[in-house]
Amino acid sequence: MTTITTFAAWVTGSCISSELIGYWLHRLMHSGAIQFLSRSHMKHHLVLYGPRQNQRSAHYHDATDRRLSLGNIGAEWLIPAAVFLGLTLAIFHFFHVRWFYQAVYLISTLSWSFLMFSYLHDAMHIRGIWLEKNRWLKNWFAGTRRRHDIHHCRINSRGLMDTNFGIGLFIFDRLFGTLCEVRPRFNAHAFNVARERFKSVWH
Repeated sequence: MTTITTFAAWVTGSCISSELIGYWLHRLMHSGAIQFLSRSHMKHHLVLYGPRQNQRSAHYHDATDRRLSLGNIGAEWLIPAAVFLGLTLAIFHFFHVRWFYQAVYLISTLSWSFLMFSYLHDAMHIRGIWLEKNRWLKNWFAGTRRRHDIHHCRINSRGLMDTNFGIGLFIFDRLFGTLCEVRPRFNAHAFNVARERFKSVWH
């Protein structure tokens, strides 16, 4: 395998692994299993951009609200990501992976994660963002934004938002059966169950 091919494989693998970890972390936040991880994220979903609210605003409404964050990336993302990266780099060290490829992995992972789970996610909620008008990206963006809107509006009987956990790509939603293409009607009962399940987000 040539150096260029190996480099491309590391970059591609890093982006895919970032997407997979982001998918499962996003699902975990919505499960309510770890309250600390769910709180800021569910404030975003139930208070700032809830099912009955407009999903677009002139500026992105940040849910971190004076909590630990890096920009508008909250600790619910930062802490699990740091643990995962630390474990991964420890494994690389154990298997004597070259420093160059460790650096490629780290840079690619952080870049992809920021692009998808920070920048693109926020763009979903900003009215008039440049992606709406770009001749090459506007159709793709409209489709991803529609799926993200469904993610914000569909609540099951247990009060959980359980579909479309991807942001720009929905590969793992397709693979794990969480993809939804149809926006449901507002379910008042399910919303009230969600409010009770995640009542700490209003405090």
